[in-house]
Amino acid sequence: MVCATLRHSIPKSIVYCQVHEAKRSLLDFFYTELGKLEQKRLSALLNEDPAIMERRSALAKRLELYRSAQAEIDMVAWSK
Repeated sequence: MVCATLRHSIPKSIVYCQVHEAKRSLLDFFYTELGKLEQKRLSALLNEDPAIMERRSALAKRLELYRSAQAEIDMVAWSK
């Protein structure tokens, strides 16, 4: 009886907002916890081919180099 009363008295838009916020909160927590894992444990969870993991690592290093180069270019461009 209580569930039926709540179901009919609370607007669906409020429930949707609560569910949406709870989903976002849980995903944030999940991503934070995954980010804390060390590389070997994370790769064991993913169960990926080692070649793919190696390529991802190389691409991450390349991306970091591009970002640092862009930061240096921006620093030089703004100093003039």
